[in-house]
Amino acid sequence: MDKQKVLTLIIAQLQADIAIAAQAVEVARDTATHKDCLGSSKYETMGTEASYLAQGQGIRLLELERALAYFKQLTLEQPSTTIVLSSLIALTDEQGKQQYLWLAADAGGLKVQLDFQTITVITPQAPLGRVLLGKTEGEDFDIKVAGTTIFYEISAVA
Repeated sequence: MDKQKVLTLIIAQLQADIAIAAQAVEVARDTATHKDCLGSSKYETMGTEASYLAQGQGIRLLELERALAYFKQLTLEQPSTTIVLSSLIALTDEQGKQQYLWLAADAGGLKVQLDFQTITVITPQAPLGRVLLGKTEGEDFDIKVAGTTIFYEISAVA
């Protein structure tokens, strides 16, 4: 799988998410400051609730912008068989089902599609990311998820 193409897709997805989040911030801010939302008593809290929403949307926008800056500054190193930050990883489970992951410092949970394959960004803070860090291509490992142990083989690292 072409790592540069995956990186380009991640950056494009983050840019699209930022555009959507910026619109959400604007709508929430406008709602919070609209004259109809200003309560005439302490029991009318729509303006307060809208301001909390605007704050949350603003924080989300900042997180997306930070993630975009992180991915834009990445320089893709020569491929290694050891998993480090910025590794593109293919895992195969016991049933032969393969999944693709990108280990990154930010944007955990982001998904992009390339050649009919979904690539999920994970971070070392996630249990799977923590287990993968430092492992090498060809290694087997298991991880307990929701009380069930799942066995994986690291089939490729780029």
